[in-house]
Parts: sequence; C-alpha cells; structure tokens
Amino acid sequence: MRWQIKFTPKGEREFRKFSHQIKKRVKEKLDWYAEQEYPLHWAKPLVDLPPATHRYRIGGWRVSFYIENRSIIVDAVDIKGRAYRR
Repeated sequence: MRWQIKFTPKGEREFRKFSHQIKKRVKEKLDWYAEQEYPLHWAKPLVDLPPATHRYRIGGWRVSFYIENRSIIVDAVDIKGRAYRR
C-alpha cells in the first residue's frame, strides 16, 4: 500500500525554491520512500525540531517530515548546512 506525500505550506515554499533538476531528484526519492511498506526504516529521527520528527537525506539536501495517517508530511526541504537552523 502506497503512502501519500503531502507538503505543509512552509515545505511547499521551500521545495519550490530549488531548480527543476533538484526538485525532480527529491520528488523521485520521496516517491520511492512512499512505495515502501515502512518508510521510516530509511529515516533518521530528529530532536527539538517540531513538527518534524524525522528526516531523509537526499544528496546534499535534507527533507524534514512527520507521519500522519499513512501520509509523509514534508515540513521542510533545505540544503544540509541550513536544514537544522530554526
């Protein structure tokens, strides 16, 4: 069963900033995670970065997200060095 991928308004804004090539790479990888039975298997837990509880590393980018009702809710997409500054 496939998981849905949704974006928070903030996550959508950050995702749109990137070039077409980067967006394509990130989207393809998120789609791959959504096809897996347990997508958290490849995620790393996050601490003190609400509402995101986990992150994926996709090349030099970090995708912060949380899980809700079989949906991967993307809260932030950023370059590695800036991803955890809030």
